Amino acid sequence: MESLSNVLARQPMMEVFQEVEFAALRIWKSGSYLHADEDGRSVYVGSLSRDGGGDSRHCAVWAVEPPIDAAAPLPQYVRLRGAYGRYLGAPDSYGSPLPFLSVDAAQRDRDRVEMDAIMWQPVACSGSDVVGGRDARGVVLLRDRYGRYLRGSNNLLAPRRSVPVKPYVVNEHMFRWEVVRVPLSEARPELPIAAQSGFVAACFPPLLRVIEFVGEEDLDNIGEGEIWTTVETRGRSVRLLKEKIAKLVGYDDFTMCVSAGRHGQFTPLLIDLPRSRETLSIVLLRTNSEVLSYVAAESAWDPCGPHKSA
Repeated sequence: MESLSNVLARQPMMEVFQEVEFAALRIWKSGSYLHADEDGRSVYVGSLSRDGGGDSRHCAVWAVEPPIDAAAPLPQYVRLRGAYGRYLGAPDSYGSPLPFLSVDAAQRDRDRVEMDAIMWQPVACSGSDVVGGRDARGVVLLRDRYGRYLRGSNNLLAPRRSVPVKPYVVNEHMFRWEVVRVPLSEARPELPIAAQSGFVAACFPPLLRVIEFVGEEDLDNIGEGEIWTTVETRGRSVRLLKEKIAKLVGYDDFTMCVSAGRHGQFTPLLIDLPRSRETLSIVLLRTNSEVLSYVAAESAWDPCGPHKSA
């Protein structure tokens, strides 16, 4: 276990996220990336391939949200927001009966303005062997505001590996992450094509799921339950959902955005719906809306680019 003096001696390396809007997190000296899982709640470490599909690539991209602090030259922490609008985090440590045990990282709603479990600080690694891939901005450890560290895994026995968050560092090599900046693009990606229904789907159709949505004209009243319109849909196709909503509202020049928690930022829903049947709340932002400032980061990112150490 790492000594307290070593923990306290670790220096923040916030420059790896400076002026970075989107990033991917790759296990050091590996081709495995941190993904937001399609269940909408968990995260995993997995590889990407050129034919791995757009959803897989998009789920490996995290929006970087530095907290606004005019007094600080650089923010001390960042929030990392995934494809479903939820934030990389872990269960709260405060009040836990066993705060010294490892927990699994997850996608969390931002229900409060300040949540220590979704605030991450990149800190320097020790040793002289810390060299990242040619596309990496740096190699760091990721520590939350509780002092816990995000640990990667290269266990090849499981296709999808959970990602533990530990209150201590035993083998630093397993905690090292390469921060890869995802380039921006002006192009807006197309929604995935709806999968054709096969024999099994025809015999056993997907269960209905409830979607609630609201137009941007009602954003000021978004806390009031009566402004939401409810629609039922089957399956996960985001394209079919948009077509159904467009028929209801009478226009189709909108982007569907999700917001995780009361204080979560809007995230364009560009991949199929999460597998969970939780009610999904969607805000419709018109194409020419000033609120919609998102650019399609993942469309210009080659996840199969160089990842070996230089």
